[in-house]
Amino acid sequence: MTTDATPANAAEAKPPVNSSLKERAKGALMFAPPVLFIIWWGGAPFAWMMAAAAGIGAYEWSRMVMTGKDNVPAHLVTLATSCTALAALVSYMVMNPVLAALFLLALSVLVFAYNFSQSGPKPWLLIFGMLYVGFALSMMIWLRDGGALSGLYHFCTLLFIVWASDICAYFTGRTLGGPKLAPSISPKKTWSGFFGSSVGAGLVAAGMAAPWTLSMLGLEGATLGGMGPVGYFVMGFVLAMVGQAGDLFISIFKRHFGVKDTGALIPGHGGILDRIDALILVAILFGALKAALG
Repeated sequence: MTTDATPANAAEAKPPVNSSLKERAKGALMFAPPVLFIIWWGGAPFAWMMAAAAGIGAYEWSRMVMTGKDNVPAHLVTLATSCTALAALVSYMVMNPVLAALFLLALSVLVFAYNFSQSGPKPWLLIFGMLYVGFALSMMIWLRDGGALSGLYHFCTLLFIVWASDICAYFTGRTLGGPKLAPSISPKKTWSGFFGSSVGAGLVAAGMAAPWTLSMLGLEGATLGGMGPVGYFVMGFVLAMVGQAGDLFISIFKRHFGVKDTGALIPGHGGILDRIDALILVAILFGALKAALG
């Protein structure tokens, strides 16, 4: 399994569009069915999947900030991976993402101390990535809440908001075009796509809170804080903006370190971080809203 960061200038010639689409479709068909099944199942399998994703994400982050060199200390990467994985599992066992974050922070201090003593590169960036990815994945386990139907509802709401944001940003930006959002960071993103993604995500979120949706699922009153469609529209609108910010945040680091993709785990899609860059920040905020509103 290869998860090495891919240099931005690794290949001068771009692959044909059809070839790229086929590769992306192949990757989606390979990973989507088992991932969706585990999300539906919940419980320990979901916790283990999130733990694995957290570990791989930590590895990809460490490869990126350490410039993808082959001399990354294997024991350091292993420890970083184990810390995030253990934090995710602790979150599942006690259903408390705050405790998981504190657990991860304590172990991260050990990694930082060792890395600093060895004069390793960018120790603070390494630890930040572990905390950023590890806490978000732990929060997702808490949101899923074992095998509970309400947990599946909340987690699917989170996913649908992020997916709607991505899809609407792509088609709105492609159709309307206009000024670039952040040309020096992500040249393809436009302001029209940015606002289109927020409206689309807001509408999807409102649909998840519609009375007929909740009645069909037998989950009346399951929305965060008892909010209705209007409140969920506002929430989806804002979370889509947060997701775009999370996407740009990871892109800033990829640009800075000259990396095109954080890994090559998923054919045509890059690494784990390439797939969940927007989801990470949205999951943290969505989890905070659930903790505050109930």
